[in-house]
Amino acid sequence: MLSIDRDNRDRKAAQLRAVMQVSRKINTTLDLEQLLIETVDLIKKTFDFDVVSVYLLDQYDRNYIFHTACSEADRANNNICLHAKRMHISQGMVGWVVRNEQTRLANDVSRDPYYIHCIDTQAELDMPLKVNDRCIGVLNIEQPHIDAFDPEDVPVLEILAEQIATAIDNARLHARAREAAVAEERNRLARELHDDTVQGLIGLGRQIDLLRCDLTDTLKPLSSSNEMGDENPLPPNIEKRLNRLQDSLEATISNLRLLSRDLQPKILSDLGLIAALEGLAGDISRHSGVKVKTTLNEDVAGILNPPQELNLYRVAQEALYNIVKHSKAQNACIKLTLLEDSIRLVISDDGCGFAIPEDINRLAIGGGLGVINMRQRARESGGHLKIESKPGQGTVLDLQISLSNPQNK
Repeated sequence: MLSIDRDNRDRKAAQLRAVMQVSRKINTTLDLEQLLIETVDLIKKTFDFDVVSVYLLDQYDRNYIFHTACSEADRANNNICLHAKRMHISQGMVGWVVRNEQTRLANDVSRDPYYIHCIDTQAELDMPLKVNDRCIGVLNIEQPHIDAFDPEDVPVLEILAEQIATAIDNARLHARAREAAVAEERNRLARELHDDTVQGLIGLGRQIDLLRCDLTDTLKPLSSSNEMGDENPLPPNIEKRLNRLQDSLEATISNLRLLSRDLQPKILSDLGLIAALEGLAGDISRHSGVKVKTTLNEDVAGILNPPQELNLYRVAQEALYNIVKHSKAQNACIKLTLLEDSIRLVISDDGCGFAIPEDINRLAIGGGLGVINMRQRARESGGHLKIESKPGQGTVLDLQISLSNPQNK
């Protein structure tokens, strides 16, 4: 009897040490995606569980929960339920945990009425991830044999779930602070462009007009003695230079106004992603030689979170600007579709195309920072950007943002 008690104490002590080890490691990163991947890999390795997953509630529609992370081995073997990537909280044991904010243990899943059969799971343990007494997700652990979990071990694992929830919350707070700082910097730049730079250039334009008038007044007496009696006394070369200077200044002011507006795309927050993309296509069609068609699935509206919508809009914006500046295209197309587990944006043109280097970062050497920025925005949104192009064959940009990525939660 004493030996059994000693074994139990040793086992619990080992579990607590493992919990502390995992907790220390997961609290060293503030990147949410990296945090979740490291967490499930550590738990699987430390406790020798078969399947470990994290589900997170959609912060913008708490009726849905997303399969957000699983261990590296499970990702490689696709050892997860395909239907569970995005599901309603009325479904399965995971949904029950979200609704009731309580742990649910099934040592024989065939006898649990809420279990949804998928892979070779025989026992399942689901624990709520709670922050300030509010469920934000579920830690899901599955084993391939019956009676795999000792009910006495559950409290120890619940401590780990609490640590994971806190780490997730800290990562989200860090991300929001970073997003707020970026937004504030954009707003500051937009204000400075409008209030200082643009107004200064408008003043410079007035000075050019005054210079034209002064030159005209100075040269008028001289031209009056001219037998031709020209109404404009300015020499043609001076007139041409002044006109070029005025045109260049007006174009710069127009571009800066567009940049200021683009730094603060008010239409995106006021009317939503679909209207913003329609407006962007309309602007490009009206002010350039490129006719832009749109095929936009309105079901996409409201699915992405605001930072993701902004990044998608920026990618579309940069892609269209590149088409206007470099492609010599006559036509372009924006296509936005909702797939089973992702949102897809495809922008294509019938322009001259270009050769894509093996290392995409080499584009930056030739001034192609726009492509680098688009790839960065894709990564920030939990997505992937692919560009296909060949000289003389146009270009296709393909952005896919996963709906099961933690950035969407």
